[in-house]
Amino acid sequence: MRDLHVELPRWRKFSSLASFITCAILLVIPTAGAAADSPSLCALRSGPDGPCTCRIEGDGAGQFTVVPRSRCRKGATPSKAKANAPADDETAETTASESKPEKPAAEPTPRQAKEIATPAAEPQPPEKKPGDAAEATTLTAPEPVATGALPTAQTKLDIVRTRGKLVCGVNEKLLGFSYRSSNGEWAGLDADYCRALAAAVLGDASKVEFVPLDATNRFEALRTSKIDVLSRNTTWTMARNVDLGLDFAGVIYFDGQGFMTSDNRGLVSAQQLAGTKVCVQQATTTETNMAYYFKDHNVSVETKTFQSRDALVKAYLAGECEAYSADRSALFADRAGFDKPEEHAVLPEVISKEPLGPAVIRGDAEWTEIVRWVLAGLINAEEVGLDREAAAGNTELAGDAKRLVEGAGSSGEKLRLDRNWLRTAVAAVGNYGEAFESNIGRSGALGMERGINALWKQGGLLYAPPMW
Repeated sequence: MRDLHVELPRWRKFSSLASFITCAILLVIPTAGAAADSPSLCALRSGPDGPCTCRIEGDGAGQFTVVPRSRCRKGATPSKAKANAPADDETAETTASESKPEKPAAEPTPRQAKEIATPAAEPQPPEKKPGDAAEATTLTAPEPVATGALPTAQTKLDIVRTRGKLVCGVNEKLLGFSYRSSNGEWAGLDADYCRALAAAVLGDASKVEFVPLDATNRFEALRTSKIDVLSRNTTWTMARNVDLGLDFAGVIYFDGQGFMTSDNRGLVSAQQLAGTKVCVQQATTTETNMAYYFKDHNVSVETKTFQSRDALVKAYLAGECEAYSADRSALFADRAGFDKPEEHAVLPEVISKEPLGPAVIRGDAEWTEIVRWVLAGLINAEEVGLDREAAAGNTELAGDAKRLVEGAGSSGEKLRLDRNWLRTAVAAVGNYGEAFESNIGRSGALGMERGINALWKQGGLLYAPPMW
């Protein structure tokens, strides 16, 4: 740096030195009462004449705190010299010139002192260059101000609680999973999950509005917020996660696709369907899976598609199709509702993986976690032996059941759930095993065995993450 040395007049040397000392003191002296956490998301949320508001640590969901309007000025950055300014800094501004060095290096002349004390303009920070360390700033914590009149961003949980009910999309006529009984009551495994979710977030399992949906409009209902959650025998796939932006809560039932045909045909395999007319519901993974299966096995069939499941089943019973394909759970449900179920056979092939589970639209992490952990809670409750009777009773829980409820309660509080939310949910519908047995199992309408839907420690695939 020797080539850059320039001899300055003595008074210019002194002026530069004094300015340097002034800036150095401003940079190193900490500001009293500064807040450790900086405001964020500052904006004039009520127009250019409205208050400036920022997110401050401790603000609730959708809440903002009113701060000095200078925070919202375009390009404004807080400086250390303004840290101790009054809260209303519209008229009160503190400049760097007000902080003077305690002792100059030499006694300045009157003219020099005047130049130091009254600079022409507030010094601007030097232009930052790539690689420069970020300058640390200290901010004054603004006084909290009520923001009830300001617009807020509601979460799904807020919307559900304000509405006072959960809106759940379901299948209208799938025996064992979700259907309306003769007395108008909704029943089934998917319907019970909706009740458990309502119990967890609202404290009342009856506060559910069931919205019947078909396969073609179920995802649109989620996208447009017509429903809060979809619990309608929906297969979890990568395309639905990535392309449609859905988040699945987990697997409520491990299913697989199969075929139904008339028992008097004497068929023992789906590969014997060559030359027949096979019906399927359109816009489903079922349609695609069936096409791949027949192509892979070089089986030529005539395919007929239907928009609704109801139309599909009616066509089969009317003889328009010699067979049809659907999830095996749906085939057993259909057969149970036929006038002569013994005249229909479910063929042995399982041609796909169909993990069915509740789904929500992506974008609300809190809601996704709640939907996910309610399902996991029902499965874990079966594993530790927490049943409906124990959950609904007044007796203190013990062992792993107590550990589960306490663990779920501790984490659930961070999701704004009641500390006993899991116990309330299980008391409403039972644990997963109880809900399965009463809706799908031997005590239910379908009479199905647990099979791969048994708990993992009983030889099945059913497994939920731990909650403590």
